[in-house]
Amino acid sequence: MGILIRPYTLIVVLLVALGLAVIFVPEIGQFTLRFSAETVTIEDQSEQQSAGSDGTLDLKIINILGCDEIPAILRPEFGNQVAALGEMDPDERVIGLSINGDHRAYPLKLLSRHEIVNDTIGGTPVAVTW
Repeated sequence: MGILIRPYTLIVVLLVALGLAVIFVPEIGQFTLRFSAETVTIEDQSEQQSAGSDGTLDLKIINILGCDEIPAILRPEFGNQVAALGEMDPDERVIGLSINGDHRAYPLKLLSRHEIVNDTIGGTPVAVTW
């Protein structure tokens, strides 16, 4: 005869295992710390201040990503015009650079995921940021 496990028992066991993993695995603990919040107080310049207000607002700043969590593009690869037309919309926005006759276009769609590209254009090192 097999062992009968009630569904709620399995859920409790899984939750306990997850809790222990968060406590004892540093990478998981660091991941959860990224979602910490910090409270800052600013001057309330709105005209709709509530009665009894001291003229300030408390705002929470939530850090979702830590420092250097968005990877930079260090060695960008460029296709030719035909390849670009096949992968991009004709009205897609780009940041364009031309230095010493060398031309590059960096799609904002890509930069929104990476925020920085380190490249060399026309022999000049550049950092393209968004």
